[in-house]
Amino acid sequence: MRERYCRVCGGWHQLDTWPHNCLPAQNLARSDLPAPHFVSDSIDIRSMHDGRRYTSKAKLRAEYRSAGVEEIGNEKPQPIEKPKADRKAIRNELRRVYAEYNA
Repeated sequence: MRERYCRVCGGWHQLDTWPHNCLPAQNLARSDLPAPHFVSDSIDIRSMHDGRRYTSKAKLRAEYRSAGVEEIGNEKPQPIEKPKADRKAIRNELRRVYAEYNA
């Protein structure tokens, strides 16, 4: 005889004669997933392009496409190259100004 601990009632039951009231309830309407993946189309946003309010992502994106606007998401911005400072020109300018005001 093999027995197993019952989580429902806290007792021990034989595996071949498990009591009906200790069987876990099966809800067929639920998914096996912990939460279904659902992406809604609704949004409440004011467009930065034309200033109108939109309640649908599809309508907002359609308006962007028709106007030729590029929608930016999570893309990383390209790094901006800083111009290199001309140290020799800066040094000469500082010497000129120093000589002009301290002469």
